[in-house]
Amino acid sequence: MVSQFTRYVQGFDQKEEGVRLKYAHSLRVSGLCEQIAMSLDLSQDDVDLAWLIGVLHDIGRFEQLREYHTFVDYRSMDHAKYGAHYLFADGHIRDFLDDMSQDDVICMAIDQHNVYQLRRDLTPRQQLFCQLIRDADKIDIFRVYVMYMRQKKNIWNVDWSDFENQPISDVVMAQARQGKLVRTQDKKTFMDFYVGALCLYFDLVYPRSQQLAREQGYLDRLLDFHSQNADSEGKLEEIRRLIRRTGTLPHPSFIDTIYKNM
Repeated sequence: MVSQFTRYVQGFDQKEEGVRLKYAHSLRVSGLCEQIAMSLDLSQDDVDLAWLIGVLHDIGRFEQLREYHTFVDYRSMDHAKYGAHYLFADGHIRDFLDDMSQDDVICMAIDQHNVYQLRRDLTPRQQLFCQLIRDADKIDIFRVYVMYMRQKKNIWNVDWSDFENQPISDVVMAQARQGKLVRTQDKKTFMDFYVGALCLYFDLVYPRSQQLAREQGYLDRLLDFHSQNADSEGKLEEIRRLIRRTGTLPHPSFIDTIYKNM
């Protein structure tokens, strides 16, 4: 399976950093899916299925990058919907898997992995694997955000000049206070997107997912940032407390902050 996926990825420009990033991300997410599935005492077949979904969940990203030169869905295409279409409407799932018995689960998990809220008509089995891939994806997204910010890359393609002094929008903070994901359409500034990144933690479903997010330390590093805007810093401290309360996150060490010397 990895060899088939590797061959698919090799059809894209290997000099593109984004291609290499998404290939590595897909493999990391598959490993996280496997760990979460094992924590739920799923059968080995279902653990393998979770791993497979992790490998394929972002397959739409590669065409998105080639066509639009961005990973920002609202400025290009919905990569999850495209991935599900490529695999199932176009029939390319058979390039990776001969067994058709789990197609509905795989298709729905890929289609729904990036939505704000899952469809309400999912079967219990579809919901299980949708939640599983969404958790695994978010855990590694924390790592991706830390990596990009260390490289001083504007990952959200919004104005980040003087972001240390930017306000946090009231509508964004209201969602954070409720322990919810932040809707993309409500994010206007870099600080709004940063808060949205932190709030991904609130949407983790499984205890092992929260454990993994804490163990890896990337969320801790994101939490390390302190705003120079007194109002924003007060709001960020609220969010830190909410996150620690949600999953008993250890107090951040404030060592090796990703924002040092930015």
